[in-house]
Amino acid sequence: MPLSAIDNLAPDRFVFWRPAAGSTVAVGAESQPVELPDFPLPVHCEALGDGVPSDAAIGQGVYDYLRQFPDCAGNVEYARLLREAYPHFLADLAAHAVMLDAKQVEPAYVVRKLTCLKILRLIEPQNRGLLRQLSSGYFKLALEFAEFARARQHLREAMRFGQDLLVLDPDDPQALSLLAEVDYWFGDLPGASAKWQRLAAQVDDAGLQARIKARVAACAGSEPPEHPLIEELEAIAEAMQLQAAGDAERATSLLEQIEEQWQLPKLFPSADFYCLLGQCRLAAGDQSGAVVALHKALALEPDHASTLKTLDSM
Repeated sequence: MPLSAIDNLAPDRFVFWRPAAGSTVAVGAESQPVELPDFPLPVHCEALGDGVPSDAAIGQGVYDYLRQFPDCAGNVEYARLLREAYPHFLADLAAHAVMLDAKQVEPAYVVRKLTCLKILRLIEPQNRGLLRQLSSGYFKLALEFAEFARARQHLREAMRFGQDLLVLDPDDPQALSLLAEVDYWFGDLPGASAKWQRLAAQVDDAGLQARIKARVAACAGSEPPEHPLIEELEAIAEAMQLQAAGDAERATSLLEQIEEQWQLPKLFPSADFYCLLGQCRLAAGDQSGAVVALHKALALEPDHASTLKTLDSM
């Protein structure tokens, strides 16, 4: 890739440095030389104080840049350099991913884990385990209430890695199931139905096959939705933004429209949704309406912390 094709995604922190032909870095206790690519490498701005970064600064710059921008131009070349010259960074990525997987964490930490997996996947593009974790991880992340504003982006990532799984195995059941769900959330009912039918053909469990066929029948009997579910997630995110900006009345109006006229609250009832509706009604001066919404939240999730806190404050 020519130097002109590389865009610096963080010019305040990184500069691109191109090694001279034949440049090497020393690796390991025996300082074995590894040749650097004839390719622009990101290094921290302060690392070029003497014009040429140290071996350690080269690895640190590439590692830090790739962790911040795993989909950047040159990512495969950067990952290859880490594998050949700085394998301790890859071990750090794997350990970090395992640590984050061992406990319940906030969405921001899930994004960090998925970034680690993305980089590891650059080293092993056909690793099905990594692809399964990436596709399912991004799908679950899209449905986190706090991530609704980025749900479309997350679903597209889930789709990308699910499609990569199908390239390796056109009948992969997890990929078919996940891609059918993504199609459904985007309002592509024919696409979802086709994938569920392919999945049903290879399922032996009678109960699971019946559930899949019910999904297929529901798709066949439905018109394309006026508001695909992804748009409803984004509308809820818009209501959250209105609430944060102090416009409780508009936020309430939008949420009530979603509750009364749209699909999401009926198909996937959520305590988070009704808690948000209750908080917006309360801020807009509708205390009785707020109580109704908050009790709907508790009916779905009796220990919902935000709802209990809001009721206690009234």
